[in-house]
Amino acid sequence: MSGVNRDKTLALAAVFQAAGLVNDLARRGQCDSEAEAFLLRSVLVMDTDAVSDIYPQQRSLTPGLTWLEGSLAEQGKGSEHAGELIRLALAVIQVERHFEKRPDLQQALRQRLEQVQRQSLLQTDMSASALAQALAGAYVDHLGSLRFRIQVRGDARHLQSPGMAERVRAILLAGVRAAWLWHRLGGRRWHLVFTRGQILGEIRAIAKSV
Repeated sequence: MSGVNRDKTLALAAVFQAAGLVNDLARRGQCDSEAEAFLLRSVLVMDTDAVSDIYPQQRSLTPGLTWLEGSLAEQGKGSEHAGELIRLALAVIQVERHFEKRPDLQQALRQRLEQVQRQSLLQTDMSASALAQALAGAYVDHLGSLRFRIQVRGDARHLQSPGMAERVRAILLAGVRAAWLWHRLGGRRWHLVFTRGQILGEIRAIAKSV
């Protein structure tokens, strides 16, 4: 497996990790907090396409690799869970494609994230909820104006609970960041259909090495 294919698979796993975490929050009201925190921190890593810099502890992408593998393996078999994860992941990818065509929004978002980055450096004890709130605000202000919106389905009791909307939006922003990286590394939507076997093989190779 080439390093490029490995990195591309890890970036796609990060997209699916975002989709899986959002789905868990929407359906169950909770998710893997460590996997969530890992993704949110990746949003503040800029000026690099190096997967090892953006996702330094690649073991923390294990949930995403598992969700990606399960979704591809179940694709076409009518699995509701796999179908929902693929729907969310493709929606994240589509938002990134719309965002890629808006350099004005890209510049504005970058400036906003630089502010959050400086704030996080000054506040070494910045809480997870504070970071989620800051990233959620960036998502609303700079991606919320795009024509395409991501629809999150789940239990209204969970989705309307205090702080839940901010967590969901922050994770979605992390997913868009991962989709951006995936495309920079050569990832394309059609790969999910026509190179499914290759991606599954790469996931299994990664699992043996981490």
